[in-house]
Amino acid sequence: MKQFWKSCLVLTSLLLMSFPTSSAYDIANYNSDKLTSPMIDGLWVNDTLIVDGTTKISPQTANWILYDITDPYSDWEVLRTGEYFSEVIPVEDSLWNWSITIDTQGLECTCWLEISQSNGMGKEFLNRIIFIGEGPHNPVLSPMHDSSIIVDEPVLLTASSIFSDNSTNESIIILSWCHAPNGACEGNSSSMSIDADIDYASHSKMVSFVIDANELGLYDGVWKFSYVLQDTFLRVSPHVEVNVYVDQTDPQANIIAAESANEGDSLIIDGSGSSDGVWGNNLQSIWYITEPDGTYRVASSTEINGMVLNLVPTLSGNYTVQLDVIDSVGRISSTEVSINIENVVPQINLSISESDVDSPNSWQLEEGETLDLTITSFETGNDEDSLSYEWYLEGKLVSIIPTYKVSDLEEGVHELRIVVTDDDGATDTHSMDLIVSAKSNHESRSLNHTVIGVLVGVLALGFVLYKRISQSGNEMSSMPKWETSGNKLDNDITNESSDENGLWDDSMTSNERTE
Repeated sequence: MKQFWKSCLVLTSLLLMSFPTSSAYDIANYNSDKLTSPMIDGLWVNDTLIVDGTTKISPQTANWILYDITDPYSDWEVLRTGEYFSEVIPVEDSLWNWSITIDTQGLECTCWLEISQSNGMGKEFLNRIIFIGEGPHNPVLSPMHDSSIIVDEPVLLTASSIFSDNSTNESIIILSWCHAPNGACEGNSSSMSIDADIDYASHSKMVSFVIDANELGLYDGVWKFSYVLQDTFLRVSPHVEVNVYVDQTDPQANIIAAESANEGDSLIIDGSGSSDGVWGNNLQSIWYITEPDGTYRVASSTEINGMVLNLVPTLSGNYTVQLDVIDSVGRISSTEVSINIENVVPQINLSISESDVDSPNSWQLEEGETLDLTITSFETGNDEDSLSYEWYLEGKLVSIIPTYKVSDLEEGVHELRIVVTDDDGATDTHSMDLIVSAKSNHESRSLNHTVIGVLVGVLALGFVLYKRISQSGNEMSSMPKWETSGNKLDNDITNESSDENGLWDDSMTSNERTE
């Protein structure tokens, strides 16, 4: 066991201590309900020490150590040690009586007896303060309070006193203190004596006294106190130290914030300037918000970062923000600020399907063509859910939702007007002209091309026919000349035939003649 903890153990209650400090926690563990003894603290023995008790742990092994703690702030000397109980008697299932006998001849001390048994992965402890030898022995104090306390109103401190004899008459508490903002005393120290109120019915007697900051002249800050118990024979116990934090001043809450903002803005409301005097800004904070509609709420954890509130107002009007700061002794200081939130007017953005153009002032389309229009408007989060939409075509209300489909418009110019209104009555309007042209715009062009092609074809065909007819007429008008020539040609042919026949005839005649 470390020396530091041993010193703490001596100066804390062995039977009653249970306050939540590190040393108190160790003391509590030292007195287990599984390893017990009826022997009280302050037993005075000379030659032989006999300690008995009960255990619920198998008593095959046990360890005990006897330390000299006459000066608890020096190294503890081990006087005696052992590994077993001297005697064990079974009482019932999982319960044994035990005893330890220790030879203390020649010892002179205020001693600490520590008994331990292993219990699974841990250990169970029992300890007692024992006076050994002829004496005289100084009293011992075991504080029943934390090693650090906070003082606003008077605080009662209690300690258990242990005497080796009946020297309790006229015992007093000697109290000393000094200002110690940095852990060490600064300036002069003060002291006073307090009559000890002692219960004479037992060896362990309760001593109580009050620390009153006003009576002792303590101002806000850290003070180091120590006290000892002095018995009738002026024997003094080891001193007990306690750090006293005096806080008798209310904290001061302070807020820095803008006086006005717009809906949807992120408002930083800074309370880090709040202070608690010498204790700085080590404060707890609670933020309260009253909204324009009267809703009163505590700020959520997502809105708070230390001493800073991040508020996103969604309503227009007056917001009231209150900051409560609480110091370590529970003193509270409050302050509040009013912030005027301006309404954000909705802004229309009109989009057309299959087009990158936003919010045009006019749009051209043909008869029978449809047009899908959608409104996307900029607003704060709360207003977006309450926006109303109105579509007017030629002054007539045609839709009250964010989308509208234009169809079946006749040729001409049509006025389309969109009105968006938020919950505060603020509006934004956008107007556009829908210019509708005749449906034949594209079809007539192709039809004209077809008609022109047909006409050209007809004209070309007519020209060809005309040429042919003209040629036929020319041939018919010159026919007689061709016939005369033809007759002449025929005669020539006839003559030629006759000549040929004549030739043949001549040859035939010659032959015949020959014959």
